Amino acid sequence: MIHRPSPRVITALLGLMLLLATSSSVLAAGPSVLVSSGPRNAKEIALTFDDGSSPENCRRILAELVTAGVPATFFPIAKAMQLDPAFWRLVAQVGDPIGDHTLTHPQMATLAYADQVHQIQASRTIIEQIIGRPMLNVFRPPYGSWNSATLRAAAATGFPTVLTWDTSDRDTSPEGTLAHMLAAADQARNGSVILMHCGPNATPYLVPSMIEHYRALGYRFVTVPQLLGLAWSSGAVSAVTPEAILGSLTPLPDVPKGGQIVGSAGWTGPIATPTPRPSPSSSPTPTASDLPATPSPAAATPSAPPAIPSAPSLPATSPPTASSSATPRPTVDPSAEALLVSPAPAPSSGGNVQVAPTSSAELPLVVAGIAVLVLVAAIVLTGMVVALRRRSRDDSGG
Repeated sequence: MIHRPSPRVITALLGLMLLLATSSSVLAAGPSVLVSSGPRNAKEIALTFDDGSSPENCRRILAELVTAGVPATFFPIAKAMQLDPAFWRLVAQVGDPIGDHTLTHPQMATLAYADQVHQIQASRTIIEQIIGRPMLNVFRPPYGSWNSATLRAAAATGFPTVLTWDTSDRDTSPEGTLAHMLAAADQARNGSVILMHCGPNATPYLVPSMIEHYRALGYRFVTVPQLLGLAWSSGAVSAVTPEAILGSLTPLPDVPKGGQIVGSAGWTGPIATPTPRPSPSSSPTPTASDLPATPSPAAATPSAPPAIPSAPSLPATSPPTASSSATPRPTVDPSAEALLVSPAPAPSSGGNVQVAPTSSAELPLVVAGIAVLVLVAAIVLTGMVVALRRRSRDDSGG
């Protein structure tokens, strides 16, 4: 005689299947993927611009890009965007992606997991309110500083890709010359991601020369999502003229090619408490005043870069790596960012992708989770067996 399972047994079985499916997906969901370059099999490179602490230089950079017909990808500090929200709407309007670079530009590896989540999520909120469209789901950690908690925080806030770089123009060096910066920027190769900044006075001078250099070598400029093959939509785009971008800005002074950038605003660091300028848009600009305060590096603005009697070579740099602990490090001036963490090119023929291993502190949690699942499954199965036996006895007893 064939016994049909009772509704109670069927319900228990379905519940077990749902529990196992849900738990498996949770356990399978890992941290975000760390990337520093794209595939090496095509002559494509991506220009990326961080920070946004000088709205004037940001506008000059975008005007140069639009004039040359070159796309780029921007990673602004959310608070710095409040200095000139209309500019960032122009970036979105021309179709350039905007990624996440935190709320206040701290060294992420020195922060607790919850604080890292806050930095990334609060930045997303401000960026998407300002530009009025979805942002690029790529996170760039300030200074290239990250650890395993950073990759988990990025994944938890909807950023499956964490991007560093493999080439830097060293434009944040207060002692650099245009010759030094161009020499550093010219080291890119197939699939390279080039780090630049919307802040230093040097960068607007560098952009036209870099475009000319790489075009002469046969390179094609692409955005980060194009380089990495990521799904992203720019939304509605429209033509914007360089004149509309620059507005009433006066041109930068002529500087002999290879000369030194000097002046009171040679480097403008991230601004902790920005003073927003009036926006021509009627839509309100979000503020971060109600957000919990998060530690950020102190920004130092030199009155003028020191004179350089000779052309010194820039110090060697090493790639950004995951910190082994969360012990706070000394505060680093943002002007040293590219010098401290500019990574070396990856030897891989494909994209330079790294996945951080699960730390020893996380293993007990994973093991405990699996043990709980096994225990729940055993209890449910035992209940099913008992129910089946009881039903069998009831049926045999008539």
